[in-house]
Amino acid sequence: MSGGVYLFSKPEGLTSRAASTLVARAWGYPKRGHCGTLDPAARGVLPVLLGSATRLSPFLTGGSKVYSFTLVLGVTTDSDDLEGEVISRTDAKAVTALMIAGALNSLTGSFLQKAPLFSAVRVDGVRAYRSARTGSRPDMPSRTVEVKDWEIGELKDCTARLRVTVSPGTYVRALARDAGELLGVGGVAAGIVREFSGGFGIDECSVECNDPSAMLTMAQAMREYPVRRLNMTETDAVLHGIPVQGSQRGTVAMVSEDGRLLAVGSGNGDIIHPACVLEKQC
Repeated sequence: MSGGVYLFSKPEGLTSRAASTLVARAWGYPKRGHCGTLDPAARGVLPVLLGSATRLSPFLTGGSKVYSFTLVLGVTTDSDDLEGEVISRTDAKAVTALMIAGALNSLTGSFLQKAPLFSAVRVDGVRAYRSARTGSRPDMPSRTVEVKDWEIGELKDCTARLRVTVSPGTYVRALARDAGELLGVGGVAAGIVREFSGGFGIDECSVECNDPSAMLTMAQAMREYPVRRLNMTETDAVLHGIPVQGSQRGTVAMVSEDGRLLAVGSGNGDIIHPACVLEKQC
């Protein structure tokens, strides 16, 4: 198989890059990547792209993501989670579930979110976390994010388990930080779990690196997109980058008669142009 997408349930304490390397070694692929970066302290869905599937990254990283995490109130840290240095502590016992709901309502919809200091965002060409480790405090940029469908668990001992759906690029740690700020007591995130990403759920993922049931073909990985099946003549055309007729619109998985993903195309309802050809013409 020239490539595949492995649905890995990343454990805590491992970087996303290290996790993808472990999976790639287990399957014998020198080339690898992953969809969406998870913090080392977070766990959950990490689609690992192997071989030719690394070229599918633009098509598998743009969907909504679902996270659950614990909002810990009454504390702020330089990393916006419990891994960082404590900056302040405040008595948060007066905060109620209703107050938390109000704060989360302010963090719903489309708004600008400032990236955490300890993040991979580049500031003046340098990763922010690298600057932070040297004691520097760069002015962190903000980006527009989309947040919806908050679910609030029981509030106990100034902590509450939350669940939320967010757009790509949203920082859960920043949501906890901003919720705590809105409540006037500070807050950080703990126990972050990515439950859904790129159309893949945590129930499909494996905690092992070499579980055959967690390996998808490239065609299977593109299941969220419409499919255009190609006959032999059309296959030859697509492998040469030549458009074919098709009623599909937007991103289209262009699949051979035997089920292989040959290319990813862009359709306008009449013609499908091969935008990313994955196999070479023999």
